[in-house]
Amino acid sequence: MIVRAVRRAGFTLIEVLIAMSLAAIVLVKLTMIMDSASDTSADQVASLALEDQARTVLDKIAYAVMSADREQLMPDPESPEYSTSLTFTISLGVEDGEVVLSDPEQIAYEGNQVLWKQNPGLPEERRVAWCNTVRAVMWEEVAGNLLDDNGNGLSDEPGLSFTLYRDAVTIRLCLERVKKDGTAITQEVNTVVTLRN
Repeated sequence: MIVRAVRRAGFTLIEVLIAMSLAAIVLVKLTMIMDSASDTSADQVASLALEDQARTVLDKIAYAVMSADREQLMPDPESPEYSTSLTFTISLGVEDGEVVLSDPEQIAYEGNQVLWKQNPGLPEERRVAWCNTVRAVMWEEVAGNLLDDNGNGLSDEPGLSFTLYRDAVTIRLCLERVKKDGTAITQEVNTVVTLRN
């Protein structure tokens, strides 16, 4: 009589434990990759939203300043100086041979806001906050060291600044949002507008 050894198909306990360990490692790595991709995507979305906000606010400022009367523009921040606010009037047209000017308007950086004001400093002053995420200083600028850290020709300029060269006003705006983890997203935009009046 011949005795045959019977082989059973299946896995030993050690093989099962090794397979489960490898599967767990692969799942942890995949989860980490997905979390990283999700965080990167969220950062990109937040950065694009902040850039969109910065461009919208910059367009509002540029449109208001573009119509300003050059002779009524105060202060007169000739480059390399800058100002954090501009007060101006707009020429509304001519009536009886006289130029008709609007009430004084002002665009100013106060705290972390861009404020538009009509009749600034007067009892009938109107004000509207156009933005409340303005950075304290421009990107790569270090406050208080009196140096031009970002290489744009201005020292220690704040998150909103105006410079003037002849009839052209350069407007620089830097917005910043702090994420839940404490890191910041920053967007800086600038434009040059020529005064029409």
